[in-house]
Amino acid sequence: MQNNGKTLSIVSLILGIASIVLAWFYMINIAALVCGIVGIILAAKGKKGLQASGEPTGMATAGLVLSIIGLVLPIIGFFTCTLCVLCVASAANSSTEVNGALNELNSIIQTATAN
Repeated sequence: MQNNGKTLSIVSLILGIASIVLAWFYMINIAALVCGIVGIILAAKGKKGLQASGEPTGMATAGLVLSIIGLVLPIIGFFTCTLCVLCVASAANSSTEVNGALNELNSIIQTATAN
């Protein structure tokens, strides 16, 4: 049985779809990255095999495009979620400082009005 790249193209297409689906879950981004990288490699090999045998390369191209999208989405998602967490942590820290300053100001006002 001769493998001319069609199987590799199908697998790259499936991995591209899987990487896009997995990219939407924050803690599973690593799996999406792995699927995207493996999908790109298999799409390139499948496309090369299909071109050598003179068959159409549409499925390999689709697998390549989906795998690239599936590789970029988790990277964007990781940085945006991390940025969001950092912003929330910063806001929580500064609200604690603001509350402390307000409490100190309130105690100063109370001592000034008590005299």
